[in-house]
Amino acid sequence: MLIYNKELSVCPVTTHLPLKQVVKNLNKKSISEKIFLIDSFYKNNFGYKPKIGILGVNPHCESIDKFNEDKKIINPVIKTLKKKYKVSGPYPADTIFIKKMRQRFDVIVGMYHDQVLTPIKTIYEYNAINITLGLPFLRVSPDHGPNEKMLGKNLSNPSSLIQAINFLDNN
Repeated sequence: MLIYNKELSVCPVTTHLPLKQVVKNLNKKSISEKIFLIDSFYKNNFGYKPKIGILGVNPHCESIDKFNEDKKIINPVIKTLKKKYKVSGPYPADTIFIKKMRQRFDVIVGMYHDQVLTPIKTIYEYNAINITLGLPFLRVSPDHGPNEKMLGKNLSNPSSLIQAINFLDNN
C-alpha cells in the first residue's frame, strides 16, 4: 500500500497488525521489498528514483530493552539499501512530518500502519489516494477505503475518489 499525494507519499511496512505483532514482522526482506516496490513504481510512472525517508519503530529510534529493533534490524537494512536506492534514516516518527523535514522526501516509509497514515491524513485530509504496489496492473482507490456505513447517504467526502480518477486519467 502506498498512500500517494504528489507532495508526499507514505508506505507502511506492515499493515493492519496489532502493535505487539509489528516487530515480529519486521525484517530485512519485508523492508527491502517495500523499498523495491516504491522505487519501481516511481521509476515506471514518474521517471525518477524517489527520495525515501525510513522511520524507526521506537520513539526517537531508541529502546530501553537490550534488543533495539532500530539498531539491529532497520539500520543494517538502510545501510544495504543505500547502495541502490535514495534512502536515509532511520528517523523518529514524531518529527519527520514537520514541514521542513517532510519536504526532503518523496516517500516516507513507516514500520506500521498508523505511524504514517495518521500524519498523512492529518496533513492532506482527503487529498491522497491508495495505490496497491506489486500487482501486475495499476490498482488505485480512495485513501480512506470503502465506508459502507455511509453508502447511499450522500455523506462521504468525494475528494479522494476524484483524486484517484484524476490520477488514473493522467497515467
